[in-house]
Amino acid sequence: MKKYACPHCGERTISPLKKAFAGTQKSKGVICPNCGQHCTNGMKSSILHTVTDSIMLIIVIIFYFVMPSGTNFFYMAATIIITYIVNRIFDAFLFPLAPSLRLDL
Repeated sequence: MKKYACPHCGERTISPLKKAFAGTQKSKGVICPNCGQHCTNGMKSSILHTVTDSIMLIIVIIFYFVMPSGTNFFYMAATIIITYIVNRIFDAFLFPLAPSLRLDL
């Protein structure tokens, strides 16, 4: 399995699964086993999350007001789950890792 390079030490130690759940630059992120520094997904990931979450919110609001009350919950839940999965897939495979911006680490 392909490993991703830590932005601090340059060693390929971060797996795609850990990278998918590393979070945005203001989260604690994932710890590099080699150097112990925190790594997160970059600013492009934050922009993608903002765009996809905004689209998801609009779709959920449309489903709430347009669909009958018995079926709208299923479609709203499916929209939220699909958005979550799409964000994690994009984080795991497309965006580079970046150092965490948190100061409380």
